[in-house]
Amino acid sequence: MAKTTKKSKKQIKRGAIISGGGAYGAYGAGTLAALNQDYDLVIGISTGALMSSFVALKEWDLLKEAYTSVTDSDIFDKKWYKPLPFKKDGTLNKLSVLYALITGSNTLATSNSLRKLIDKFLTKEHYDRIRERNISVIVGCQNINEKPSKVHHFNILNCEFEDFKDWIWASANAPLVTSLIEKEWIDKDGNKFIGEWTDGGLTELLSLSPYDLDVLLECDVIDVIIHREIPKYIPQRSRTKDIIHNLERSIDAMRYDIELSELLKNIQNLQSKGVSLNVYWLGRKLANNSLVFDKKIMTQWWEEGFSTAFDENRVIKFNARNKRNKA
Repeated sequence: MAKTTKKSKKQIKRGAIISGGGAYGAYGAGTLAALNQDYDLVIGISTGALMSSFVALKEWDLLKEAYTSVTDSDIFDKKWYKPLPFKKDGTLNKLSVLYALITGSNTLATSNSLRKLIDKFLTKEHYDRIRERNISVIVGCQNINEKPSKVHHFNILNCEFEDFKDWIWASANAPLVTSLIEKEWIDKDGNKFIGEWTDGGLTELLSLSPYDLDVLLECDVIDVIIHREIPKYIPQRSRTKDIIHNLERSIDAMRYDIELSELLKNIQNLQSKGVSLNVYWLGRKLANNSLVFDKKIMTQWWEEGFSTAFDENRVIKFNARNKRNKA
């Protein structure tokens, strides 16, 4: 009688894609900690870039510490003569506008403090462990000098340690609020450029296009973390006289339909190529300003994101439409 062998179970490759969202990242980080998945691929923009390495390594305690211990002065540079950009209630600090006008700055704040925070939490050991495990950790940022504008993606597997931390920093710098990061970049043809880099979320909600990132097609399942409520209508902010908030409100209204349309189109493309997606949204509206960092409130958001991770009202599942054969 011929000996039969048991077929080994196919290993499912899993990815995580994390949007921007500033302090709201505490909520998404809590959700990811509750899911506690092993990821072969992690892609992040802005706050998603900040947490991406720790998600890849399942360093949940360290991630929780990072998202529940920071304050505004850990993100924005603060000196006795240099005010923070926002007040505790989320409204614009007019003194920061006055300071920018007096000094000729084109942003409300600088973020060298954030770069030091990245140094504090992301160590060379983390970097080496990710590379040893061959996990693709990718962050997106944008060169504003480039026309037409697009998001560039930098993979930890192809970057030196300090360079990768710079790309994380650039990805997490909000336009108009924090300064641009000047950094040399070598394109795929070997040409060198000095770019001015900023938040990858400026023109892209998250990195979900298979045309931009072929690595997405290597995944069987992708968990998508979006730091916004499930869309029902164009989001309305509370009335305010602040220029920055009114500008954001106008941009929200203009971009809302475009972003949702692009998101659904990219999801459908991935479905048709054999990829399933679980899209996690915020369970509710958290605040009017995602760039105010309050330890107590962010701790509450972490715990809420953790406890509601398996709430079916927060997740929309998109099953793969076609099976595919992998080489």
